[in-house]
Amino acid sequence: MKAVPFRELYSTMVRIRVFEGAVERLTAEGLLPAAVLLSRGQEAVAAGVCLHLGPGDQIASTHRPLAHLIAKGCDLGGLMAELLGRAGGLNGGKAGPFHVSDPSVGALGANGVVGASVPIAVGYALAHRLRGDNGVAAAFFGEGASNQGCVHEALNLAAVWSLPIVFVCENSSPRRGRMLGHEMNWPQLAVERVSRRAAAYGIPGETHDGLEAEDVYQAAGRAVERARRGEGPTLLEFTVERLEEAAIGGLRDPVERMRRRLLEGGVIDPGEDEAIWLEAEEEVEEAVDYALSSPEPELSDAFRDVFEEGWRG
Repeated sequence: MKAVPFRELYSTMVRIRVFEGAVERLTAEGLLPAAVLLSRGQEAVAAGVCLHLGPGDQIASTHRPLAHLIAKGCDLGGLMAELLGRAGGLNGGKAGPFHVSDPSVGALGANGVVGASVPIAVGYALAHRLRGDNGVAAAFFGEGASNQGCVHEALNLAAVWSLPIVFVCENSSPRRGRMLGHEMNWPQLAVERVSRRAAAYGIPGETHDGLEAEDVYQAAGRAVERARRGEGPTLLEFTVERLEEAAIGGLRDPVERMRRRLLEGGVIDPGEDEAIWLEAEEEVEEAVDYALSSPEPELSDAFRDVFEEGWRG
């Protein structure tokens, strides 16, 4: 297992947090044409998984995609422009927050359909197997999506064919249940942990604290290495929580946890920490400026990307 790149891990989490803060601000100003679901509190999972993936590896995301896309390396200006529905967006302003993608960095896209990311990622894992290119796919989904029929079918097929894929379940139900005043056993889950379902597919399943970036990174590293060795899928479950504004900077904030750990461990000093945040803020501000200066799509653009232009029958 390679050493944990603490600075890069933390910087990625900060970049996600700052970007989503800007999205929240633009939403409040009425500049976003569609609602955007934020992943605040889940930054450690996105960063910890995606830092093991290269440009030739793919991720398939959810309806809460920003952390995954940023961690995978999507251009922030193009991403912000896409959220604003501008022509300079990653998908020309057509995809919006629920379908935005950037195949150039291996981001297969967000998905407004619960659980739909999983079979898409399995398809790409099959492509890697057929090509023999040593690539890996990762599918992000939530605990609710784990009950979708297509998810079970995809998990089973990936296990049968021993495909190079990592299944990443971001489970927010345990802590959400406690916050609502009752312990989780939500009616939608008959098992305490989604990872226990892995036994039915004959693959490894693990549950980890999704607030601990180092733990996420190490668990994801083992799973990705296993997939690259041709040993098949792993089901990783990370318990997470979605932070409300008042919880930012508290003990349940994964970004703050990482910051304190690095400062206390002498990995960074306060000046370096400030520089990391300043760099992220400047990068995001440039992305906002680019997005706001990007023009609206032309009416004729609605007729583009309807048919594959290279197809001749």
